[in-house]
Amino acid sequence: MSRGRLRARLGGLRRRTVLLWCAAVLALAGGMVFLFYYSAAFTVQDVQSEGAGDEVAARAVELAQIPHGRPLARVSEARVSERVLEDRRIAGVEVERDWPSAVRLVVQEREPAVALLGEGATWLADASGVVFDEVEEVEDDLPVIALRGDPTGLDRETVTGLVDLWQLRPDDEELEGELGAPQVDGDGSIEMEVGVVTLLWGPPVENEKKWNVVTALMGQETIDPQGGLEMTIDVRLPDAPVVTGLPEGTG
Repeated sequence: MSRGRLRARLGGLRRRTVLLWCAAVLALAGGMVFLFYYSAAFTVQDVQSEGAGDEVAARAVELAQIPHGRPLARVSEARVSERVLEDRRIAGVEVERDWPSAVRLVVQEREPAVALLGEGATWLADASGVVFDEVEEVEDDLPVIALRGDPTGLDRETVTGLVDLWQLRPDDEELEGELGAPQVDGDGSIEMEVGVVTLLWGPPVENEKKWNVVTALMGQETIDPQGGLEMTIDVRLPDAPVVTGLPEGTG
């Protein structure tokens, strides 16, 4: 056999070998796709939830809506997470495949930072301002803010501002009276009362500066929350506070 024919035969053999390897790889890939995505070998037989209390854990499994018998590889983590997060008590969730036949939901519950009491109901809110759960009882160490309105109608920015406002409030001795329940209007502006003195607060921003202004004004002899003369302290612009209702001859 000539050298040219030998090279041609070897070249053809190499091409057939490559083609056979390619066919084998494609067959293997196809088999793997079928095995994991379409066969009954690795399907969901159990959905578990951990990291949360019993009620929230059970609700997470219910919201996940992962049917038994679905191939594990076809479980969409993004869609499952989106459904589980419909429960506002849940701050986050990780969807993990537990081969060969289970899905694990690792749930992170929201931590309450404040309780909001209004219109006969008590709601918990977290530090990010999400109002997430109505409760019958409040833990002893959780601050409670009484509102003249529905807590669920508040936006997140207002809730976080309220938490800050309430945490910074002076004690009753500094205010010379007991601070009443904040009233939050639809635009997020706040009004409170100390005895006969009404505080026009505006939105819950610059809270520390506003409290400093209020306590300074309350220390004046002409302003008496326990007196008989109704007054208003407007600190919506804390750098230019306005007091109305002062006795005649003062100002």
